[in-house]
Amino acid sequence: MGKSKVSAVTFTILTESPVALSNDQGFGNYTPIKKNFMSDGQHAITSVGTMTYEIRKALHNKGWNLSGIVLNVNSSGKITNMYSKAEDIESCDKQGLENDIMGFFIPDKQISKTSPLRIIPPKSLHTFKNNTQLITNRGFLEKDLERNYFNKDGKSYEGELPNTQALANEEIFGDYYVYTITIELNRFGVQEVKDGKYLAPKDRIYMDKEIRKEALKDIMDIICNLTRSIKHQTVLLKPLAAFGGAYESVMPYFWNDVNMDNENNLILDDIVETICSYDLNLENTIAVYSSRINTKIKNENKQNKEACEFINSGYPVKEIKSLVGKIDIDEDNQWYIKE
Repeated sequence: MGKSKVSAVTFTILTESPVALSNDQGFGNYTPIKKNFMSDGQHAITSVGTMTYEIRKALHNKGWNLSGIVLNVNSSGKITNMYSKAEDIESCDKQGLENDIMGFFIPDKQISKTSPLRIIPPKSLHTFKNNTQLITNRGFLEKDLERNYFNKDGKSYEGELPNTQALANEEIFGDYYVYTITIELNRFGVQEVKDGKYLAPKDRIYMDKEIRKEALKDIMDIICNLTRSIKHQTVLLKPLAAFGGAYESVMPYFWNDVNMDNENNLILDDIVETICSYDLNLENTIAVYSSRINTKIKNENKQNKEACEFINSGYPVKEIKSLVGKIDIDEDNQWYIKE
């Protein structure tokens, strides 16, 4: 069986959430969702920090030891900044994985590592419609629950209870979301700093192959089982479609190719165009959508027939895990995919 060298894995993933995935800074008793203006209007978004937080939390749940944190405190006892512990940054075993994969910055020494894991965070496919809901505290005022009520001085409250009382207003929005994860494999599991100094590329220290392969598998398993807990709800952001693969170039090829029409049909023309334009190796590529997603191709012709036929209904999670399972590290410490 042959193999080909690869430098990155990238997946653009379609998912769905019944709630907005991030809230913005509120004011008073009003909570807006995090949004961004684009050419066609406002879209709900999350931040890179939100995504990396969820990934770090999931890594910890998988048994990873996360880095120790140094807290800089001024003379008044106030924490001025924080950063990862130097020993953990220079660790070449599992203790150094978080810093290696997520990157770090030590301001005092001006030493940093750009994360080899890149996220283009979730964006809703449709525009926000300005929907809101009123949140009340009826559960605190229901007489049938037989609660005891008190004044702020601790004495029994003898007044009449209101029927309901508004607590807050919040914006609500459920939609399909799309995001992209790209991992630069040549810097994944590679120590770039030693004794507080940068290492030349030829002197960089590689973590054990099995550690690196396990880390890649864990990251992609987290993506396949990604959850977000927000507003008393836990949402499984399961991949409903996935487009990407393992490639020689570190490029998020499909990052802006996932679009839907007003009837929630997934438009595949941009996926086809990217496959054809970059002449992507189909053996290293997946382009799969769940059977619950309706799709449409507006412009099918002889030139793109192979790409059109390549995109199929199937099981995105299985396809992602199958492709990642074919990636291995050779004696030269480079990554390869079995053909």
